[in-house]
Amino acid sequence: MDLHTLARGSGLVGGLCWVARYVLDRNGSGAAGAVDALHWTGLVLLAVALVAAGAGLVSSSATWLRAIVGVALPLLVWSVLEVVHPAGDPEAIDALFGLVMAVVSVAGLLRGRSRSERRSRSAGAHAR
Repeated sequence: MDLHTLARGSGLVGGLCWVARYVLDRNGSGAAGAVDALHWTGLVLLAVALVAAGAGLVSSSATWLRAIVGVALPLLVWSVLEVVHPAGDPEAIDALFGLVMAVVSVAGLLRGRSRSERRSRSAGAHAR
């Protein structure tokens, strides 16, 4: 599994966890333990997705730079979310962020699949 697939898969599942947490919390149908479990599971998966996405932005030849960007991207997103939280409902903002991550992840997974299908049909790197 490559870095992009890991990022997209984790982003999809983590984003859906945060959306499900919001729905269960608003409907009052979920136990407090289940809501907390969805929050922490989603947080870990979204952190993995952001670390992998950040590391995937950098060339694989610069491992030290991949590590720095991999750590910096989740910290940047976290700081933006913390700035936005006081302006509104924090759970709704988290759910919106989770939904955006899930949609972006699905789009990336679908786009990645079509690229791999195109590559498998060609005879080589320069074949048309």
